[in-house]
Amino acid sequence: MMSKQLLSGIQAVGFDLDDTLCVYMPVAVQARRQVFERYLVPRLNLPIETIDQHYRRAFKSMLEEIHSDHWYPLYLREGRATRTETFRRMLESLGLNTDGLAEQLSDEYAALREQSLYLHDETLEVLHALRERYLLFVVTNGPAYEQRRELQILGLEGLFTVVAIEGERGIGKPHKPIFEWVESQLQLPPEQILFVGNSWEHDVQGALNAGWRAAWVNREGAPHPNPESPVLVLPNLRPLVEGL
Repeated sequence: MMSKQLLSGIQAVGFDLDDTLCVYMPVAVQARRQVFERYLVPRLNLPIETIDQHYRRAFKSMLEEIHSDHWYPLYLREGRATRTETFRRMLESLGLNTDGLAEQLSDEYAALREQSLYLHDETLEVLHALRERYLLFVVTNGPAYEQRRELQILGLEGLFTVVAIEGERGIGKPHKPIFEWVESQLQLPPEQILFVGNSWEHDVQGALNAGWRAAWVNREGAPHPNPESPVLVLPNLRPLVEGL
């Protein structure tokens, strides 16, 4: 049941993008597996799951280095460099020659992922309903180029008063400066801002640390990380329309 008390005084509602407004992770997994099926299974004669395990290890190693002085400036502008390096590491671990192949996998995967993105069923309905009464904004992590492209492809660009992208601001969630920048653009006190996202660490905790209100979108029914916290739990975005 939506708590009116928790939502009283709200003037602006913000959203995370990937897996909150649109379906991203399942699309990304499907896209990379399609690329592996096409290019790597015939070369290696290995199960797709084995190849994907190599990818996940390479991705983890890249993630650990993403904020380094070498990679982060490249990542902020565009995801191609770090994405290609992830595929290069994966191919190396599989014993394959990486010359040209890492770039090919990277580019085809990115194109396929982009083509496959789609909004959750209720996204537009909810955004249009809320837009009549509240300032809307988005805060999303990721490279400037890819995140702007997503907003454009998904037809969301014109719906937000403020757009905060990690790649454009130079810092992402859950770090306080990106929330403070949004606050300054909205010209509202923190207690009048609600942020909605699917990541407890990046979205919910980041918003709470900034003094904002927060709502956790838990579509999969995952265990609550902190049941005592004053956070709304949503099975999807629709309850926002009746609660706000």
